[in-house]
Amino acid sequence: MSNSAYTRSEHLRALWPWLPLWCAMALLAIFAHGPMPMFSTRTLAVAWEMWAHGHWLVPHINGEPYSEKVPLLFWMIHAGWAVFGVSDVWPRVLEVIVGAAQLILASALASRLFPARPWVAKATPWLFMALAYSFLFGLQIMYEVLLGVWVLAALLCLTPTATRASPRWWLFGLMVGAGLLTKGPVMAVHVLFPLLLGPLWNDWARQNKARWYGFGVLGLLIGFAILLAWAIPAGEAGGEAYRQRLFFTQTAGRVVETHARDLQNHARPAWYYLVFLPVLLFPLSGWLRGIVAVPTALFRRPWHAITRPALIVAVIALVLLLASAAGAPFPGWVDKVLVVLFAVPLFVALLRQPLEPGLRFLVAWLLPTLLTFSLITGKQLYYVMPELAGATMLVAASVADLRERHKGLASHYALGTWPLSLGAFLLAITLFVMPWIVPTRFPDNIWLTGMAPYARFFGVIFIVLGALLLLRGRGEMRRLAFAGLIGTVALNALFTLGLWYRYDLAPASLFLAQADAAGRPIGNLGVSYNGQYHFAGRLMHPIARINVVPGMPAQADDDDDEVRDGDSLNDFARHHPDGVIVSYAKHPPANAFRYARLIQPSRTGWLMIWDAATLDALLDGRVPPEPKQPTLLYPQDYWRTRTAAR
Repeated sequence: MSNSAYTRSEHLRALWPWLPLWCAMALLAIFAHGPMPMFSTRTLAVAWEMWAHGHWLVPHINGEPYSEKVPLLFWMIHAGWAVFGVSDVWPRVLEVIVGAAQLILASALASRLFPARPWVAKATPWLFMALAYSFLFGLQIMYEVLLGVWVLAALLCLTPTATRASPRWWLFGLMVGAGLLTKGPVMAVHVLFPLLLGPLWNDWARQNKARWYGFGVLGLLIGFAILLAWAIPAGEAGGEAYRQRLFFTQTAGRVVETHARDLQNHARPAWYYLVFLPVLLFPLSGWLRGIVAVPTALFRRPWHAITRPALIVAVIALVLLLASAAGAPFPGWVDKVLVVLFAVPLFVALLRQPLEPGLRFLVAWLLPTLLTFSLITGKQLYYVMPELAGATMLVAASVADLRERHKGLASHYALGTWPLSLGAFLLAITLFVMPWIVPTRFPDNIWLTGMAPYARFFGVIFIVLGALLLLRGRGEMRRLAFAGLIGTVALNALFTLGLWYRYDLAPASLFLAQADAAGRPIGNLGVSYNGQYHFAGRLMHPIARINVVPGMPAQADDDDDEVRDGDSLNDFARHHPDGVIVSYAKHPPANAFRYARLIQPSRTGWLMIWDAATLDALLDGRVPPEPKQPTLLYPQDYWRTRTAAR
């Protein structure tokens, strides 16, 4: 066998068995139920409107230009639709393909960063696929997993190989451009600090600083040139309001506090990511060996003189941040100062440690990026998903270091996975007793009553997983990863069986599809519309936001028949007597079962569809005509097995 053929064979062997296992579980989980509102349904709605109306350049949602996202994911969905036809199958398969690519790239990056420790590259994808949050959010047809692919690919371009020390700058620029076309300027934040701090971890950068920074800036410029090649013509095509939001408001609104209308700001405190790190990293956050290994690998004696005072400052700042999060909140600016006082001294202390280049790379990437996202006003847990690959590399590298320098700690049973095993057993006991306790103690809890009929079967699964995590000896990391992955898939299945009916908008979407095809205007009463019916119903016309409160000021052309956001229900019914209204309530009113066209559960409440004239008459105290058809009740199994108060 030639050397190149042997190398290819080794690369393929390195993917076994974790890649087939992850793909099988991901496909099983992502097709267990339909696209999830609002994440997946909104993405599909935008892709559908672009496809149906030929808006190839400017994303649209509900008839309006959509400035919140850039178009690469939509284009990739369109490419599959052009081959396989329009359905939600290809977008879900695409997410699995992208997730698999992310795991492969994470393993490749770990191999580059730790060439002397091949176990790190083997362990990284196992630990990465065990992360419950990353797996579950990766089932959404969203942008973060694809963004993670471009982030890891761009960082791979910066890292040296056995035969080439200099980065691949042109490819770095292309990957940055792809990331910018996936999620916008935030892509730069994910790759900026390994580039800025290159001399701290890369020998070539330290010896060629001018070329490193010069070509690095050129790579970023190539990436932004790719983004502008789309954004400039898109801004011209989308109009002034779209152009303003695309270039300024949409990004700036996430960085600073804003109350701009309809802007997705997601403002949260500065401590948000620090507090939720255990959630993001579960089950690794319950693996004692990994928890001990990380500080053991990062802080080695003898300490530098600045290390101890820096750590004291960081610990005090962290304690105050936790106190603020626990119910003694500080002003926002104080929280931001405390986050800086936590991250900066910790970063300085770590730079003084004699760390190997791979660990220095991870420190230079993860800590400044976490600080930056903490200081940005807009926060969602999934914003830092690309960094989860780096976090798993850090755990894998730290455990590998523990094996080399502290063999006793590396094999001691007290640092094993037994806490996770106890958690699995406690969850199993809870699932076993749910069918007994829930009907008498929690009969009104929709979540528990939905899961209780299926709970005991899943209790058996968690008993088996708990026993697996109690085993001793070699293979602890793989047992942890396997249990984490299977446990997450099991919980997703329990959700599907017991609770998915509250998220399944197919019945409402089908009804609205028939109304839309018949030319009947549709209004969404009282709340913003996020496109959740558009793809499933293949709707071709916008849905208007309708206000229930009468007495709104009349428009200049109030006698026309145009459907507008902000119309009152009375105006909508008067102009469109054949119109359809979607409404929501915690509990359906008694007359809904007589006059509504459709009723179905929706999350913690209920979704109802009405003829506009009927609902307007009811809210106005008038008696509407008797309906010609009985109210449709979905899902049918729910109504057969439960008595609804009418």
